[in-house]
Amino acid sequence: MLELPEVEVLRKDLEREVVGKRVKEVQVTAAAIVRPYHRNRPEFVKALEGHKIEAVRRRGTVLFLDLDEDLTWTIDPGDTASLHRETMNEPAGPGTDVVVTFTTGGAIHVTNPDRGESCHMGVVARQEAFTAAGLSPHALDLLDDSPTWIEFGELLRGAAAPLKQVLMDESRVLGVRAVYSDEALWEAGLSHDRSSDTLSTQEVRRLYRAIQETLQAAIKHRGTSLEDASPDEAFDDEGEPVEHLKVYGRDGLPCLRCRRTVVKDDLAHGGTTYHCTGCQI
Repeated sequence: MLELPEVEVLRKDLEREVVGKRVKEVQVTAAAIVRPYHRNRPEFVKALEGHKIEAVRRRGTVLFLDLDEDLTWTIDPGDTASLHRETMNEPAGPGTDVVVTFTTGGAIHVTNPDRGESCHMGVVARQEAFTAAGLSPHALDLLDDSPTWIEFGELLRGAAAPLKQVLMDESRVLGVRAVYSDEALWEAGLSHDRSSDTLSTQEVRRLYRAIQETLQAAIKHRGTSLEDASPDEAFDDEGEPVEHLKVYGRDGLPCLRCRRTVVKDDLAHGGTTYHCTGCQI
């Protein structure tokens, strides 16, 4: 599952590689990927072809490629999609739903193993892009919005729910999901089921700093899931946890801080969590 660090890396790559390029041709093989933005594939193709990419933005895990004529190509990768820069003549590989080629060479391939069920894209008016993507206007992007620790603390107190649930709630926090919520909570020494309204001032500041440092470190390492965008993105080819992760995927191994065994638990609201019962309180 792509999280905020992976999408920020994608944004930087695209900003460097496609800004200034004009779309020559668009091929779409899965109709579901352009809904609900467009009625059908030809409508999306017509909306995108011929336009020049002027900038690349991100909000949470959604990419916004600003076009000329005040339009924006919105791309929500969902849980499994990935974007690749290719040469113009590179054939589409398995699972490729969209191929966008440019007049000056090169192309973007969008591969999506679940065939459009979670990945969506479309061309919309620039001022309507965030709304069209379904982003909550009240949710924080912890990188772009740069909230203070006081504002972050107010969010936690207002939620009054288990910490991991709050961090993964897209109506409150954008782009922090299974991997980096566990990583940040481990870094802060806080339990996933601790109610967010019980944190002391010191604990709020500790979690705020831990999230910022965790996200920045993940971006430095180019995230955990850009190569294959599989559900097991936090593990390497041998099934071992990715080196820079401190707790996610490390169940059965000693905690890197207190040496107690890391455990994996099912959550009441769905999903799982990796945590240390010794030093996360």
